[in-house]
Amino acid sequence: MKSKILILSMFLLIILTGFVNKTMAQSGNLSIVNSSGTYQVVFTPSSSGAFTLGASALVALKANVGTFTLPATVTDVTGGPWTLTSPKNSDATFDYWGFTTSANTALTFTSGTPIILFTFPAPSCSGGTLSIVDPNNLPGGGSGIVNGFDYGTFFNSPTGGNIAGVSGSGVSCAGALTLSNPNPANQNVVPGGAGSGSAATDLQPTGGNQPYTYSQDTGTTCVAPSGATALPTPVTVNSSTGAYSYTAPNAPGTYYFCIKVCDATTPTSVCKTATYPVVVQSVCAANAGSLN
Repeated sequence: MKSKILILSMFLLIILTGFVNKTMAQSGNLSIVNSSGTYQVVFTPSSSGAFTLGASALVALKANVGTFTLPATVTDVTGGPWTLTSPKNSDATFDYWGFTTSANTALTFTSGTPIILFTFPAPSCSGGTLSIVDPNNLPGGGSGIVNGFDYGTFFNSPTGGNIAGVSGSGVSCAGALTLSNPNPANQNVVPGGAGSGSAATDLQPTGGNQPYTYSQDTGTTCVAPSGATALPTPVTVNSSTGAYSYTAPNAPGTYYFCIKVCDATTPTSVCKTATYPVVVQSVCAANAGSLN
């Protein structure tokens, strides 16, 4: 009888152990998003509970060959540290990077609530999309293999195994910062009059890493038009929207000011400067055509 009880107890223990392991396994999706110039690798669980992030967890990223430069270190880690332990590898179409953890870490998940695994500044890029690698859809050498290197993407538990799917989302970079209209039209104002406008509308910046910031440029990158004088009064510029305003001089003539647009690339932002010509008309010229 005792032997039967012992066997039954062992059988129940095996069942319970399997149940515990199954309840520890998590499911969810990995994705990468651009949040105001900072790239975030995010895991969104589809179930709640305690979980141990395994030391061998790997998140692999890919981008078109030669379009992105990724950092070797990352910040704001969860269950880390995460480091670039898999060197960049390439096939004919894509570059690949692998970020892995080095320690088992206990985490608590809430279903549907995203958790940021790690972040890094928006990388240098020349166009293209950076995305999570789907290990079931890798070119160049079989499932999870690129030129002989294993890039299987997973987010694992020592007891629960592979638990993460891969979302289809990625982050795009439109290439270098460019001013679509780098030569603003003349601004015609009356002596002592108010001038205003929007650099975002005038210059139409594209590319780079957003958000853009705007400011008056009084440095060497501000180029004076031939025969023009620097506007003697300061220009007020809204750094976020690019809205600007100024007061024109009382003396008629041709003046200028410059506005600089910078993107959010780190550690060094990319900036472009545009020159605004300001024509202060004489009173007679300003009133011409108004007489009956």
